Amino acid sequence: MLSRKEPATLYLMIARSELSAALHELTPQDRAGLAVELIDSLGDEVWSDEALARLAEERETEMESGAVLPLSYEEFLSGLNRPSGSA
Repeated sequence: MLSRKEPATLYLMIARSELSAALHELTPQDRAGLAVELIDSLGDEVWSDEALARLAEERETEMESGAVLPLSYEEFLSGLNRPSGSA
């Protein structure tokens, strides 16, 4: 039994597919807000300007060397995992 001095913590176990389904019931604005919160939760060390610049340089080097081929916009879109009914 918890004492009044200890806050109760609820651990909710939810499958990723259930979470995804619940999130898709939100408005686009609410989903966008949550997306920003999730990205921000990764911290500056992951998404710092320097880290993003390094990643862009690495990708450019890979394309220039021929290690990877660029995608057209249509190829990029076809590779996205989007829920059915999305444009």
